[in-house]
Amino acid sequence: MSALDSRVLLSGIVAGLFFALPAAVVRQAAGADSWLSPVMLGVVLFSGALAGFGAARPLPPRALVHGALAGAITFLGAQLVYTVWTRTLPNPIILVFWILSFASLGTIGAWVAVWRASTNAGKEGA
Repeated sequence: MSALDSRVLLSGIVAGLFFALPAAVVRQAAGADSWLSPVMLGVVLFSGALAGFGAARPLPPRALVHGALAGAITFLGAQLVYTVWTRTLPNPIILVFWILSFASLGTIGAWVAVWRASTNAGKEGA
């Protein structure tokens, strides 16, 4: 049996991309000088943690791995939109940095989901 639950992983990725893709499009349409640019960047960063939370919420056996992978794939989706929009290839070193950053955000989101589940389980047992 596979170590990853693809349905759980897909649900987290869809949740993250639901926020990341529109925010990436708005950020590019508004331009780098717009006040919307940093706000949309914040939404894209939030989407990485949301993807991890969504992937770990059903509590799969390796919740943090699911969260990290969901966060990284969410970034790749937003990066694909950016690459198509600007018609430029990203710097590979910067790309690896952001993939690792979004994997970290996904892990944080997954940790919050696991922590929340354990807190709720403790309240139900009391």
